[in-house]
Amino acid sequence: MTFDDIRAEGTGIRVHGNGFIQIDLPNARRLHVWGHHAIPRQVVSTQIHDHRFDFYSFVLRGTMVNIVYRVRTIDHQEPSHTVYTPQARAGEDTVLVPYGPPVKLYPSKAEAILAGDSYRMRAGEVHETFVNQPAATLMLKGDVREMPVRVFCPVGKKPDNDFVRHEVMSEADLWQIVRDVFA
Repeated sequence: MTFDDIRAEGTGIRVHGNGFIQIDLPNARRLHVWGHHAIPRQVVSTQIHDHRFDFYSFVLRGTMVNIVYRVRTIDHQEPSHTVYTPQARAGEDTVLVPYGPPVKLYPSKAEAILAGDSYRMRAGEVHETFVNQPAATLMLKGDVREMPVRVFCPVGKKPDNDFVRHEVMSEADLWQIVRDVFA
């Protein structure tokens, strides 16, 4: 997939608050561009989350790290994270609102996925992904399930609901970042 292919097919380019660019593509696909120094991000990280659909993610450029977590309700241990769920606001933007009691998260699997490789996540599996260099991934989404999306924020911190994805960077600047990563 080249920049010209992406530009011709892509719609809905936007910044995700966790510091990557999303571009919608036909056939339930989405391109993510990560790790460029100019991509704005929320003040408080909320990278740990789940999805209401299964997906495959193919690393096109760079290397992606994916960590899968187990979620445990509190028993005798202190909680590590507060649970939120996205609620729609203007456009395609959301705010995070509290959802259920605090939980303890335990990392259960971590892997580095190199360009040319892929990984799969099932709906409801909790994970976070990150990079330390510019990278691009192609996500192939499965059917959407009737279930809440959960986002986890460290206990004692509040999500950055002041971040508005459509106001932080122009579409032209976003496309220039995508061009840079695919150059």
